[in-house]
Amino acid sequence: MVRIADYLNKLRDEVILDSNIHSEDNLPKTIRKADPRTVLFERPLDDKDPLIANLYSTREKVERLMGIDRGRLFEQMINAKKRLVRPIEKTGGWVENSSKPDRISKIPILKYYEEDAGKYITSSIIVAKDPEDGVVNMSVHRLLYLGSNRFAVRMVEGRHLHQIFVKHKNMGVDLKVAVLIGTPVHVILSASTQLPKEVSEIEYAGALNNKPLEVSYFDGSDIPVPLESEYVFESRIRIDVTAREWMTDILCLPDKPRDQPIMEVDRVYFSVNPIYHAILPGGLEHKFLMGYPAEVKIREKLVENDIEVKDVWLSSGSGGWLHCFVSILKKSDDEPRRVISLVMEAHRSVKGVIVVDDDIDPRSYEDVDFALATRFQEKEKFYFFEKVRGSSLDPSSDQEKLLTSKWGLDLTLPIGIDRKRFLRSKM
Repeated sequence: MVRIADYLNKLRDEVILDSNIHSEDNLPKTIRKADPRTVLFERPLDDKDPLIANLYSTREKVERLMGIDRGRLFEQMINAKKRLVRPIEKTGGWVENSSKPDRISKIPILKYYEEDAGKYITSSIIVAKDPEDGVVNMSVHRLLYLGSNRFAVRMVEGRHLHQIFVKHKNMGVDLKVAVLIGTPVHVILSASTQLPKEVSEIEYAGALNNKPLEVSYFDGSDIPVPLESEYVFESRIRIDVTAREWMTDILCLPDKPRDQPIMEVDRVYFSVNPIYHAILPGGLEHKFLMGYPAEVKIREKLVENDIEVKDVWLSSGSGGWLHCFVSILKKSDDEPRRVISLVMEAHRSVKGVIVVDDDIDPRSYEDVDFALATRFQEKEKFYFFEKVRGSSLDPSSDQEKLLTSKWGLDLTLPIGIDRKRFLRSKM
């Protein structure tokens, strides 16, 4: 089994070791200043567990931790979907220590921004079982700490956990869940990926790691709980009470307040010398874990439609979510228009799409700006769409109907043109 401490040996000198005791308002600022470098706070706050941040902040770092070749994460994630691995039960393999909910007080839960509703756990993964088809869902959800053993759970309406919760509400029964905090990359990357509802993220996580997840069960529960976690909360999401919650989102803008279900923790399990994993909202780790699975989904859609893709990037300025830059080896002049449509089909939250030639690095703002300056002329290569479904993260959209304006821009060179005039000189 993989623990976060095992990753410290792999990253070695890339990790900043901070032995200072910080004030609560200074910790998030220190995390942002270090980004994308991983930082381990050995004594983040007085009498609290160690804290690690920026752990999965870049694709290259994730590939290194997963032991795969540089640039091969896309293939690993695509292939894993084709060979799901069922978990195996490990008898007597439960997390080393257990306690009453008052153990939560030792976890350095942070308030990241002044505008946030309070202190949040941001790396929390909720494991729940669908009462109808038995599929186990594992997905990332932020938790607002309400004190004692209570948290408000942010559920995106319509997603799998929310559907499971609604089914329990209709049954008149609280939803029993496990909450994982501080997991290895294959677990949290799987939990960050939107899979078909009939597919369990637990099986996808095993496929990402090329071996089954080891799981165990709470007494009297049929929920398989992955053992690779620094903390596990045995919990119930109440169907009869809610709390108002809001938090700074991936664009570093305050989310709108919503009434969300309250979760109550019945027991806390924790490993020996646990390390708490904090994800900075709007930081590169947040953008990678949320955005990269969407990049994979987009690229998969393009390849399926015979588009020769060089790279896909959901830009950091758009939160790794709203704007998509795609470089292709173009085969026809109408292909970029197809690419724009396919991207919008694959990632419905996207607002703008830019298509560039294969000599342009879509992950470089300077390269894309160069293409815009030297390869755009005809207005017909700019596409504009009004009143289409958008993202709640875009504050300029209609937040009630979730309608927005979208656009696409073709910055590719025409087929048959003399490309030499447009390629930068070599030294």
